[in-house]
Amino acid sequence: MSQDKNKVDWSKGCWKDMLIDQRKYMWLNDTVAKLALWLDLKPGMTAVDVGCGLGNLGYTYWPYFGEGGRYFGVDESPELIREATEAAKEWATGGESKFVTGDAYKLPFPDDFADWVMCQTLLMHLEKPELALAEMVRVAKPGRFIMCNEPDNLSTMLAKHYWSIPELDVEEELLIKKVYLITNKGHIKLGRGDQNIGSKVPVMMKGLALTEIEARMNDKVQFLHPPYEGPLQQNLLHMIKKRVLDKSEFWMEYTREEFLAGGGNPDEYERFREISDKIKLVFKQQLEDGKYTACTSGFFYVIKGRKPK
Repeated sequence: MSQDKNKVDWSKGCWKDMLIDQRKYMWLNDTVAKLALWLDLKPGMTAVDVGCGLGNLGYTYWPYFGEGGRYFGVDESPELIREATEAAKEWATGGESKFVTGDAYKLPFPDDFADWVMCQTLLMHLEKPELALAEMVRVAKPGRFIMCNEPDNLSTMLAKHYWSIPELDVEEELLIKKVYLITNKGHIKLGRGDQNIGSKVPVMMKGLALTEIEARMNDKVQFLHPPYEGPLQQNLLHMIKKRVLDKSEFWMEYTREEFLAGGGNPDEYERFREISDKIKLVFKQQLEDGKYTACTSGFFYVIKGRKPK
């Protein structure tokens, strides 16, 4: 949140689109029910959601703690806070919801305030995630859980997934993986966070003396198969089209900036660009022909740790 370099404005443009599209079907209902039991959620709890955006975590878990409970969403964006406050009138019934503008490094709550403190895709964007996590621990009541939902996007990018795009040769595959590795170095160097953060959160929690540290995984599969039936496939297809076709130039330039910041060779980036353009053309043609298929999953962790009594 605040004090980080090269911050993006999540209330505008493609960032706002991601905030909405990616969270629309982020969790399967039966997975949330299991996680609520695992987190020992109960009606009447007081929850703090750090980097709340539009309040997705509050909406997702409200049925498990909201009756007679309190939800406090904190975000640095006044625009998102205003929208989240309005949207909560529809879902935060039977309890209290409040959204406030605030800094993840200095939360506007006293010590030992909340029964449950949470974040989702927050630490991955911070230059100093340990400081934000320490603040989350500070405002949690002794004996209560802190939950961090964070991805390891670097491992996801390096994994071998299935899609209907023809196989690249080995050298092309290796170059793409090399670009991802160097880009993450640049991402960190520019102060934009760490794409690998999800796998590191348990160690961060241990360093803050949390106990009973455990991790689960978001089990939703990114599945696309013609004729792309159902809202989940339609939403996923919408997101992929937007990134690969509509916003490709934005993301290619964003990648180039981080690749060069990470010490990458400009000539290798141009070769990467050629490969990406080739993939884009095949992807577009397969969509037009109704033949594009994909079946992938990501490394998206749910990590909890208990604050000592």
